[in-house]
Amino acid sequence: MTKILAIIGIVGGLLCACADLLLDLKGADNKKLGGGTVESKWATMAHWRFVWSVILAMFAVPMYTCGFVALMQEVAVGHKTLATVFMIIFLCGAMGGFMIHTFLCVQPTVFKTITAKADTELAVETVKASFKHIYVPFFTLYSMLVIVPAIAVVVMIITGVINAPLWCVILNPVVFQLLGFAFRATKLKIFIDAPSCCAASLGLAMYGVLALIAL
Repeated sequence: MTKILAIIGIVGGLLCACADLLLDLKGADNKKLGGGTVESKWATMAHWRFVWSVILAMFAVPMYTCGFVALMQEVAVGHKTLATVFMIIFLCGAMGGFMIHTFLCVQPTVFKTITAKADTELAVETVKASFKHIYVPFFTLYSMLVIVPAIAVVVMIITGVINAPLWCVILNPVVFQLLGFAFRATKLKIFIDAPSCCAASLGLAMYGVLALIAL
């Protein structure tokens, strides 16, 4: 069962990466508006991309969660309480992960609709105002999904709680996201969007890989 959950987790992470690409693949001519909360390319991006991004995330979130559950099942063999605590943290973060992704897909739709009916300045201000309402849950739940579990898994690998080679500390969404930012920092057109925009999701898929390694 652990092996099946791990494979589902890998597929879920890859599916989530596809959802991220639909949402965030904008091109080198995109410009940041409103202090970075609005993307200029939203005005010309097809609406179906945001719709399908949410649909893919609807399946991807519970699937990549299976990968982390599989990994914690291995941890629970000798450290049941530790595994339970971090499984709960991740599950709460995963629920937030779908909320975050859905919200980020709604923002472009709001921007496109207002821009078509009124003006860009009003659209930018509306998106900025809406984002302010979810600052606390957004960053709290993102931390519970990405940052806290990643740090915990790295420590578990280093201390031998997770039976995996030391190089496996790179198999988590935080390291993958940092690598994505490094690619984007090169300023090369090919790296403007990908892999940075889907790096964290690919990192979430790695929990399934770690579970298979730890078996």
